[in-house]
Amino acid sequence: MVDCGAIQAALSAKLDGEPTGLDDEVIDAHLSHCEDCRNFYNRAARLNRMINFCTAEPKSITPPDLSEIILAEVEPQWRRRANAQVIGSMLSRVALVVLGVVYVVWGMMMLGESTSISMQEDPLTSRLIAEAATFRVGLAVGLFFAAWQPRIIVGILPIFGTLWTFSVGLAARDFVIGVADSQTGVSIILLLVSTIVLTIGWLNSRGAGVWRRTWSSLNAEPA
Repeated sequence: MVDCGAIQAALSAKLDGEPTGLDDEVIDAHLSHCEDCRNFYNRAARLNRMINFCTAEPKSITPPDLSEIILAEVEPQWRRRANAQVIGSMLSRVALVVLGVVYVVWGMMMLGESTSISMQEDPLTSRLIAEAATFRVGLAVGLFFAAWQPRIIVGILPIFGTLWTFSVGLAARDFVIGVADSQTGVSIILLLVSTIVLTIGWLNSRGAGVWRRTWSSLNAEPA
């Protein structure tokens, strides 16, 4: 006597196109009087047709090409962003050149003033003015190089930021004791503007994700 489990296994093999191990007459005789096996066979046959349909469906249907639609949506945004980055980079480089010229003119004016001071009568003041003029010309050269090669801004920016920070502190001290003058204010403003312009140039040269990349590199752990 063949049980329902053997019949159902044979039915599954038959639907899969495999040898059933039983004669078809035995299977048909069992199905004629077993309602459970008939229901099993009907469900299995229905499921087999669905699987075959789903397997054949991708071969007959070609998915639409959405690349042109995607590019049409993305390209205008990319162009606007690229144009804004180019314009911002150009303006920041022009501003760096202008600031460099201001520092050079200021340094030359200080050297001109130092010629009126005798080295024999006041050597300390003359040397300090010459060093201050040299300092400003050095800053101008750094700004010129940053305008020429924006990739080096990352090395110049901390210098200007540090100079501005300490200059603000020293200026506050001079203001409290009453020795601050107009040159102190001009120096602080120029350092602040230079730091801001350098920051803008750095952002334009490195792209919008520069803050995220910088933060990730600072938090990176050595292997």
